[in-house]
Amino acid sequence: MSFQSPLGGKGIAPSNTSAAPRAFLLIFVAVVLGVVILWKGLDDDPQKVNSTTSSSSDQMTQMVEEQPADLPPLNVSEISTTTVAVVETTTTTSSPPLPTRPPNTVKVLVLNGSGVGGAAGAVTNLLKPHGYTTLSPANGNKDEKSWVYYKPEFSPDAKGVIEVLEIMPDLITSFPNNGLSVPEGSIERVSTADIIVFLGSDKEIYGS
Repeated sequence: MSFQSPLGGKGIAPSNTSAAPRAFLLIFVAVVLGVVILWKGLDDDPQKVNSTTSSSSDQMTQMVEEQPADLPPLNVSEISTTTVAVVETTTTTSSPPLPTRPPNTVKVLVLNGSGVGGAAGAVTNLLKPHGYTTLSPANGNKDEKSWVYYKPEFSPDAKGVIEVLEIMPDLITSFPNNGLSVPEGSIERVSTADIIVFLGSDKEIYGS
């Protein structure tokens, strides 16, 4: 004996043909919602927000740095400049001139080597008024050049003699080491004299 369902062989559960499209629709909606939610989440990326905030902070810092310091303006007139002048002092130390002796303590001899008679006597007479102790004029060996000879310690006194005679100072010189060559009759007076005025033929002394 067989039993037949009153639904004509159809059960109460839905058929497989109508359930499949619904499942796919639900899955699609879920995927779309997930994509939308994910996209919105990326749009609110915290790194992007941090980058924007950092850029704004850097701009603010730059603006602050560009602002001038709150300092009073520099007044050039209030700046004082002190100039220190260094003066170099040069001290020149020169030896004091040697003292001259009293003229009456200086023995002066005039030698005539010019070949002109009486020349030595004329020069001797020029020296006497100045107080020099003049020896008797004598002859010297004939020579062209005139000189004023002096012993080493009588250099200042020789300068006084040439000033009296008004002759050039380049004519004075110290006694030669080997002595003066003079005639025999004049040797003693030459050895006694402190200063010898030698008259040469150039007339540098007596011709002035």
